[in-house]
Amino acid sequence: MYNKIIKEKGVTLVALTIYILIFIMIIGILTTISTFFYNNIGKIIENPKYVSEFNKFVMFFATDIKKYSSATVTENTITINDNIIYKFENNKIYRNDTVISKNILSCKFTITPFNVNTITKNIINLDIKIGRNSSDFFEKSIDFTMKYW
Repeated sequence: MYNKIIKEKGVTLVALTIYILIFIMIIGILTTISTFFYNNIGKIIENPKYVSEFNKFVMFFATDIKKYSSATVTENTITINDNIIYKFENNKIYRNDTVISKNILSCKFTITPFNVNTITKNIINLDIKIGRNSSDFFEKSIDFTMKYW
């Protein structure tokens, strides 16, 4: 009779419990991956709107930076050659009182002199966050080299 019980094939209660636990773990992992996927897809859909605002700003700013060799920089304002002023105010960036970018969460300008052999280059660093709120934004830090010849 002992041999007969051992040879019978079937699913025991322990095996069934293990199968159910593995199945629950797989469903939990797939749910987590799916949630991250759909959250990131939403961000990807919104980011091009913010990138276009960044591109509009860089289009003006890079052109002006390459024309001149000196600038006066404060945290939210940069004055180039005493006649071009970029200002971050009220979630917008202004170029001489004209709005060129909006939905700006933060914008910080810094200038650093950089020496190469006998030439001193002025590097303007821009740290910018563009978006609607602090959880949904596009962030970029970029260096611009001013004219040095």
